[in-house]
Amino acid sequence: MDRISELPESLLSQILSYIPTKASVQTSVLSKRWENVYLSVPGLDLNCSVIPNYNADEVILSFLSFIDKLLEFSPESSLFKVTVKCRGMLIDGFSDRIGTVIDRGTQQLDVVSSTDYYEDSFGHALPGVDFMPMNLYTSKTLVYLKLTSSGLGDPGFVFMPCLRFLHLEEIKWRVHLEKVLSGCPVLEELTLVRDLDDDDYARTDEEFRVMRVRSQSLKRFSVLPLREARDYHSRVECTLEIDAPGLEHMSLGDDQFDSIVVKKLPSLLVVELDIKFFVKVGVLFNTWDVSKSNEIREFLNGISSVRDMIISGMTVHAFEHYSKAGIIPKFNNLSRLQAVFHGKLLQFLPAFLECCPNLKHLILKVLHPEEMDEGLELADVPRCVSSTLECVEIQEKLELEEGKMKATSYFLGNSAMLKKLILSPTAYDPRNVAESEICEMVNKLTKRSTGCEIVIRAMEEVVVI
Repeated sequence: MDRISELPESLLSQILSYIPTKASVQTSVLSKRWENVYLSVPGLDLNCSVIPNYNADEVILSFLSFIDKLLEFSPESSLFKVTVKCRGMLIDGFSDRIGTVIDRGTQQLDVVSSTDYYEDSFGHALPGVDFMPMNLYTSKTLVYLKLTSSGLGDPGFVFMPCLRFLHLEEIKWRVHLEKVLSGCPVLEELTLVRDLDDDDYARTDEEFRVMRVRSQSLKRFSVLPLREARDYHSRVECTLEIDAPGLEHMSLGDDQFDSIVVKKLPSLLVVELDIKFFVKVGVLFNTWDVSKSNEIREFLNGISSVRDMIISGMTVHAFEHYSKAGIIPKFNNLSRLQAVFHGKLLQFLPAFLECCPNLKHLILKVLHPEEMDEGLELADVPRCVSSTLECVEIQEKLELEEGKMKATSYFLGNSAMLKKLILSPTAYDPRNVAESEICEMVNKLTKRSTGCEIVIRAMEEVVVI
């Protein structure tokens, strides 16, 4: 007797909903009853991008037939989670079937549309765009929506009352992002990756040169890096505007926007900055250009209430350059900072920390050039270093010579409230440096806080001094 047929249908459905469609199809031949249960599972994971080119048409027809059969079977049941990937292959009728899936009440939809190109009558290569069906914009069940390389037309009306998570990557926009977000009253998380190949449309409609993120419910917003590096000089300039008073976590990366404007973000808890816009404006702008200086100041004022900040080395460089043309605002609520400083910029560290008067936790990664500036000195002691810092973690190249451990020596010698200093040396080779040498060197450093615990993570086993 077929043991599979003895399993309860609830268990079979659970098993099938957690394995890829391809594997499910292969498994379904084991039992007729299994096949019937398979047709009623609440999930679909379909990857059309693996279809071989030599018999693509035949396989596509088989896939479409399979989807139709799945959708026709038990039409009153819903597909809880649907994932469809068609990258590199434009399929006629693809959008219609996505529309049917949406009508069936799916709650999670992840679509990777075609990135294929075709030639027009003049021999020009044009992208084949899979535009999402219009019923997407009025889905009453969608909670999670992720679209990649898809087209979004203008439906005139948007209302997705249950949507909480929205991920839009390299979208062909024919509707303003602002309109989409206005119809998502409970949206909590938004992720964007701009499509730099969709600039022809922006050239004919200036409104698409601004992406407005306006939401009262949004708590988390991210701009992710592009999958491939692009030449931003060849594209239309685009501005990102952020107005989300409830935003708690914001991560801005890559160079997809030439200008970023933020309204005051009073609820912001965490901000991650690796934005080349900031570098371009902050480093390359003429320091007498008042408008550019104001742009940076307004951005910093907008995030000044943040409690946790993570910044890249390039962003630190932009801060340093901007400080010569304007005043960096106080981050009075900032209690935790994680930053990358290139060796020569360490001299800017005290001035930057002066803007963080209540900082308690600092994670500092120091990237030394091959030849460290021997004249580098950290003299000024800002308020947070002397009065509020409780934990400092330093990641830098281990140099045991006298005077080389600049950052470690600075914090140990000036931080009265320091409870723990964690030293995580990089480029450390235990074959060349004995464990005892590291402990001896650190013990020679002046310590203002006698109760400070020093943890060295260079060893195979963590050493506490």
